[in-house]
Amino acid sequence: MSSASQISVQAVVLAVDYGQFSISGGLGDYEDYLELLEQAQAAQPSAGNGNALVVLSPHQNNFEMPISVQVWNGRPPADRDEWQQVSEGRLRVSEAGQIMIASPTTGEVFCGVPEGDYLIEVSGRGFVNYGWPGTTTPGDVWRIRLWPNDGTEPEPAQMWDMPGYGIPENTPLPEHPPAPAESAEPQWITVSEPGGGHRMVRTSELRAEAAEAERRAWGGGDPIPELREYNGGQSLAKYDRALVLALLEMDDERLREVARWCASKAYEFADIADRPWVAPALAALHAGEPLPPPFDTTESAWAQLAADREEQPGSADGEQGVIAVYSSGRFDPFDHGPIDRTSYALPTIFIAAGPDPREAGFGALYSASVTFQRDARRLHTELRDALGIAARPV
Repeated sequence: MSSASQISVQAVVLAVDYGQFSISGGLGDYEDYLELLEQAQAAQPSAGNGNALVVLSPHQNNFEMPISVQVWNGRPPADRDEWQQVSEGRLRVSEAGQIMIASPTTGEVFCGVPEGDYLIEVSGRGFVNYGWPGTTTPGDVWRIRLWPNDGTEPEPAQMWDMPGYGIPENTPLPEHPPAPAESAEPQWITVSEPGGGHRMVRTSELRAEAAEAERRAWGGGDPIPELREYNGGQSLAKYDRALVLALLEMDDERLREVARWCASKAYEFADIADRPWVAPALAALHAGEPLPPPFDTTESAWAQLAADREEQPGSADGEQGVIAVYSSGRFDPFDHGPIDRTSYALPTIFIAAGPDPREAGFGALYSASVTFQRDARRLHTELRDALGIAARPV
């Protein structure tokens, strides 16, 4: 049994298309991506070169794919039987101290990870089909775990054995570099059908379908460009577009009020707001003062949380998750399955204290919503009542 402990956890949402996404630590080149993609297709489901990792997803797309990014101090406990696809590799993170997770044409998200050389495990579940999943938000969820590279070899990959279909065959590596793409856009494009087969579709029709899918992904309205730079911004817009529009009209002072309120609610819901090492930090946040120790750094706050758990072995913090039903029903961007609420709540105070009021407001609301999970609707309702945010048409 692993004795490793989790150092940090962050929740992000990535729009994935073309059945693939990449993870890089700031040391790779774009040319590496194309080569790694071919290698991943030839030895599914992923390929890496130490600077980046390309991962294939069974689903052709998921425009709101939740990812939990965890950093551990050693190899985490094995739990492959809880996941459908698992693969491992190596990843170096530059001195910038962050990883980028990206998918072709749909953007990227960033997570803070200390500089270093890591082993990385990428796990996914909630799959419904290889190829087109029947919707732009099929409900698959993913987890990324990183821990210091100790020189051991990555574990073999685990592929999803789809009932009635099996596991797709690998694609042989091309003998020659692919020919340069034509400059003119083709009028027709080949699209894979669910369960096999192909069909020809006009490019113009695909653009119209993509535009409509994007409107649905933004809650039924036009995309909100300023939210693209905030983790979870698109998920908030789809889940509660009216509240998002109200926040966009707020000045900096009101956005700070939103951020502080959300941080407090997340800590209260995780049942840690009254702990002696937490209460002074929440008071400082509301007073607009620097956060006191152990919240003067994220590392010391995580260390204090770990020490707190050791002193309270009977704590039920790790049992506050709920069982998620994946790939069925209405997609909930805040339901990440069984979670440790304290770990999801802890970063909220740092987000709320950040230098950009708008990023603090939206970031804290998203982090608190993930902490509340299926109770996020109650959180949003209480926020409206507490701050006098009137209901408004979308």
